[in-house]
Amino acid sequence: MRAWVLAIGVVCVAPLLLARQTGTITVWDGVYTAEQASRGRLVYRDHCSSCHLSDLSGAGEARSLADDAFMDDWREGTLGTLFGRVRTLMPFDDPATLDDQAYLESLAYILAENGFPAGGRALTLENVADIRIEAEDGPGEVPSFAMVRAVGCLDPVDENSWRLSYATAPVRTQDPSVSNAEELSGLATTPLGVETFTLVNVYPDPTPHVGHKMEVKGFLIRDPNGDRINVSSVGMVAGACRQR
Repeated sequence: MRAWVLAIGVVCVAPLLLARQTGTITVWDGVYTAEQASRGRLVYRDHCSSCHLSDLSGAGEARSLADDAFMDDWREGTLGTLFGRVRTLMPFDDPATLDDQAYLESLAYILAENGFPAGGRALTLENVADIRIEAEDGPGEVPSFAMVRAVGCLDPVDENSWRLSYATAPVRTQDPSVSNAEELSGLATTPLGVETFTLVNVYPDPTPHVGHKMEVKGFLIRDPNGDRINVSSVGMVAGACRQR
């Protein structure tokens, strides 16, 4: 893997130019330096490996930070979300006690161990939030069981059951609670989509919001017979939902 990373580094200018043209930066665009990853290896060894193990495979409640498990947990999200979680909750036995550079370096090491190429620019507090995590062949669907947010029209199905119609594609979120007033207001101009989700375990009774444009958060359940969201929160975005 080290030889492959070095080979990629020789031609890393092309992906960076492409990223700038498309306006999207991903983990495949050389978003950390080899020096950061080298320092991050020591941070990981001293503060992370006792739970997540030296090969990043995880043990017990400590999630794997490598390969398919890592991608299933974090793809279609951003490095900023992952960084925020690590900075807030890790190390497990003494959370939020390292400085920001140590957290960034440990994240660079995790990226390196997952085969994402190093580049000529460092991972920083200023750029980490905008870097997307996705497969090398491009973005895909958010996987089942991810915590997501979708915006759409609340419709009744029958007594005590509802669906979100004309919904946006689900996006990952780490916050299961209703967004604040400013965030909900900002969603008012979000165009409706073409998705439909059956809503499961909705509480409290959302009947007063039938016909409204709503934000729904919860666990996504992919199903060939129709995708569902196991609801954690519902918030009103607008008093009317103009369906297509």
